[in-house]
Amino acid sequence: MDRTRLTAWALTLAGLIPFVAGAAAVWFDREDGGRWIEPLAAYAAIILSFLAGTRWGKGMAERDPRPATLVLSNLPPVAAWLTFLPGVPDRLQLLVLIGGLLAMLYWDVRGSGDWYARLRWVATTGAVLSLGAVALLP
Repeated sequence: MDRTRLTAWALTLAGLIPFVAGAAAVWFDREDGGRWIEPLAAYAAIILSFLAGTRWGKGMAERDPRPATLVLSNLPPVAAWLTFLPGVPDRLQLLVLIGGLLAMLYWDVRGSGDWYARLRWVATTGAVLSLGAVALLP
């Protein structure tokens, strides 16, 4: 594996640590675990925005950028931000973030190389399982 791919894998796996740690904190701190939901959701929103930004950058790097790509790349961060408005229930917030991450996965793996598709599947699976584990708490 070349250095670029190795670096991408290392950063991706390291990027899963806040997801897993955040979900574990919610699960194992039964008395006050809810205080970890907002930092977990904020991290998910940041990652979703990062992924959308990569789509924006890729679109802008094209010779003739497609307006639809630019518009669509702005939707995930806006959707993520909306989940932080007052009164949005934690479960709904997490489900919207999960949906955004899954949508970005679908967008990113279409036409991508095998190694990048595997990387995105691993990253999204880890993030979605972590968020889902918290969203499913009673």
